Amino acid sequence: MKKILSIAFALMLALGANAQLDRSKRPEPGPAPKLDFGKYKLYELKNGLKIIVVEDHKLPRLSMNLIVDRDPIQEGDKAGYVSLAGEMLRQGTTNLNKSQLDEEIDFIGANLNTGSASIYTSGLSKYAEKLFSLTADVALNPSFPEEEFEKLKKQTISGLESAKDDPSAVSTNAFNAVLYGKDHPYGEMTTVSTVEKVSLEDCKTYYSNYWVPNNTYIAVVGDIKAKDAKKLIQKYFGEWEMGNVAENVFEKPAEPAATGVSFVNKSSSVQSVVALGNVIELKPGAEDVIKLQLANQILGGGSLGRLFQNIREDKGYTYGAYSSYDDDELIGEFGAQASVRNEVTDSAIVEFLAEFKKLQTEPVSEEELEGAKNYIIGSFGRSLESPQTVARFALNVQRYNLDEDYYKDYLTKLQALTAQDVMDAANKYIKTNAMHIVVVGKGTEVAENLKQFGTVTFYDEEGNETGPPSTPIPAGLTADSVVNMYIKALGGKENLNKVKDVAIYYSATIPGAPMKISAVSMKKRPNKFKMELSAEGMGTLNKTIFDGKKASMSGMQGAQDIEGKELEEIKKQGEFYPELNYLSDQYTLKLTHMDKVGEEEVYVMEVTDKEENTSVEYYSAKTGLKLKEESTEEGPQGPMTVSQSYGDYKEVKGVKFPYSMTLEQGQQIKFTATEIKVNSGLKDSEFTK
Repeated sequence: MKKILSIAFALMLALGANAQLDRSKRPEPGPAPKLDFGKYKLYELKNGLKIIVVEDHKLPRLSMNLIVDRDPIQEGDKAGYVSLAGEMLRQGTTNLNKSQLDEEIDFIGANLNTGSASIYTSGLSKYAEKLFSLTADVALNPSFPEEEFEKLKKQTISGLESAKDDPSAVSTNAFNAVLYGKDHPYGEMTTVSTVEKVSLEDCKTYYSNYWVPNNTYIAVVGDIKAKDAKKLIQKYFGEWEMGNVAENVFEKPAEPAATGVSFVNKSSSVQSVVALGNVIELKPGAEDVIKLQLANQILGGGSLGRLFQNIREDKGYTYGAYSSYDDDELIGEFGAQASVRNEVTDSAIVEFLAEFKKLQTEPVSEEELEGAKNYIIGSFGRSLESPQTVARFALNVQRYNLDEDYYKDYLTKLQALTAQDVMDAANKYIKTNAMHIVVVGKGTEVAENLKQFGTVTFYDEEGNETGPPSTPIPAGLTADSVVNMYIKALGGKENLNKVKDVAIYYSATIPGAPMKISAVSMKKRPNKFKMELSAEGMGTLNKTIFDGKKASMSGMQGAQDIEGKELEEIKKQGEFYPELNYLSDQYTLKLTHMDKVGEEEVYVMEVTDKEENTSVEYYSAKTGLKLKEESTEEGPQGPMTVSQSYGDYKEVKGVKFPYSMTLEQGQQIKFTATEIKVNSGLKDSEFTK
C-alpha cells in the first residue's frame, strides 16, 4: 500500500500542483501486471507418487491435499457407490476405529476430510508428522466398517428423498441428464433405488481399483521446508504399492438437432428454475479458455453481467441471473440459470436467448471490455495472495500438461483480447440454435408457453420421461367431490366429529442425528394443541403449546410467548380436521389436474384460505386419502417449498390416521407413529405453560 501511495504522490508532483484530471475520459489501460507466483518444489517417489510443496512460513500452519487423478466413472444402476466410498475412508482405519480417529484429529486441533478422489488435511505445523501419519493411515489403510456404511447409506437415501422437493437440486440433476445423457458419467443420476443397490464390496472394489500412488498427487502448503515434507511423505507413503491405473473412455454426448425444452413439473411451485446450456469441447489450458472466461464475465459472471442487469435490474424477474462454463478433459459445458416467477418464465427465457445472440452479433463496447478485464485481473491478483493458489496452479500444470509459463502469461494474453475475440468465443461455445432449456416449475401455469422455444418433453425428478402434467380430470369430478371422498375415506363426518381429543406418539428420524428422537402431538377440542420434540440424553428440544388463547414455545434456546402471525399459524395447527370446513366460505378450492405421487395417481387441488395462503394438496384417486400437501414460504434465499407426505393409514376408533409422515423444509424429518390414542380424556393441564 505504501508503494502505491508513493507512486501516486510522485505522479501528482510531476503533473504540477494545479493540474486537473480529465474525468470525462476513461484512463488508458496499463500493461498486464507482471506476476510473481512464488516458488514450489516438485518431487516424485519411486512408487510414482508426485509431490508439490509450497513453503509459507508466515503462520505456523500446514495443509495437505491428496488428489487421485482418475478418469470419470460410470456407476450404472449402483450410482452413488463412488461417493459413499469416499465418505467411508473417514470412518476408520485398520489401526484406528472411527472414534479413535476422531479423537486423534481433535486432540491436535486438525481437520481431515475425505472425498471419492481426495483427502484434505490441515492443522498446526508443529504437528506435521502427526498430520502426515494420520493422512497416510486414512489413505492406505481404510477399514470400511459395515456399521458405518449402513449409517452413511441411510443418510444418503434421506438426503436424496429430501432433494426431490428442492427445485434447484431437481434442476441440476435434470440439466445434467439431458445435457450429457443418463448413460454418461456426468449425466447419470444418483437415486434412492441406485443407492439401495450399493454394497460395501462395491466401495472396496472402487478403492482398490483407483487409489494407487502412481495416479496420485500430494500438494503440501505451509510452514514446512520442502525437503522435510518430502522426507515425511517418503516415510509414510513410500511403501504404498504401485497398481494398474484404470482408464475409462466415453463417447461424446449427442447434441440436439434443435433447441428443445425439458420440463419437470412441481405443482406447488410459485417460481420456475430455468437453466439453459450445451456441451462444449474445451480442455484445460486451451487457447480459447481465456476468451470464453472474458465472454462469460461480460455475459453473466456476476452482478455487473448483462444477464443480471437485464433480467433482475431491468425486468425484475429474478433475484439473480448468471452464466458459467466448465473446461474439462472429457467434455465441458456452458450454462446459464435463474429462478423466476411462474408468470414470466417464458419472458425470462426470451431475454436469456436475446443476450446470447447480442453477444454473438454485436461487438462489446471498449468500456465493457476493459471493465471485464479489470475484474478478472483483480480477482486473479487477489487469488495469488494465497499460497494455496500457487499449489493449485502447480497441480494443474502437472495434471493437464500445461506449459510451465501458462499462468505467468495468463493476464498478458487476457489484455490482448479484443471485442472480436469475445464474439468468436460466444459463437463457438454458445449454441443458441441447438440448446437445452430445462425448466422446473408448475406445469399448468408454465408449460404451454414454452412451446415457442421447441418441443417440450416432460420428466420426473429422477429424469424419467413422463407425459404432460395436466392429465385431464374425469368428467363430473369437482373439488367438492374430492373433499367429500377424503372425509368419507377417513371415516365419515359423524365419526370425525366424535373425536374430542387425540394423542399421537412418534419416533422421528433426522438425517445426521446420532441419538433417538421422539415426538408427541396432542389436540383437544375445540382448538388446544401441543407438539413436543425430544432427544435421548438431551431432553426436550422444542415444545409448542396453545391453550386455546395463548401460545408459547420452549426448548434448548429458552422460552418465549408466540404472538402475531405466528400465533395465527399455531391456532390452525389446533384445528380438528380443517377439511370439514373446506366447503364453507372460509376457503377457495381449485381442482387443477391429475398427477402422481410415487406410482399412485392423485387429484391435485389448490386450497386458499381467507388470508390468501395457498397450499397444493394431493388426494389418492384410488383411496381418496390425502398423500401430500405443499406450501411456499419465504426463506433467506427466496421462496422455498415446504411439504408434508402421509402414508400407512390405519383405523383407530372408526377414524383413519396416517402412521407415517415426512416433513420437508430444507431438511427431511420422518415421523412414524408408535401409538395413537383417541378420546383418552386429555386434561387441560397438558396444554398449559
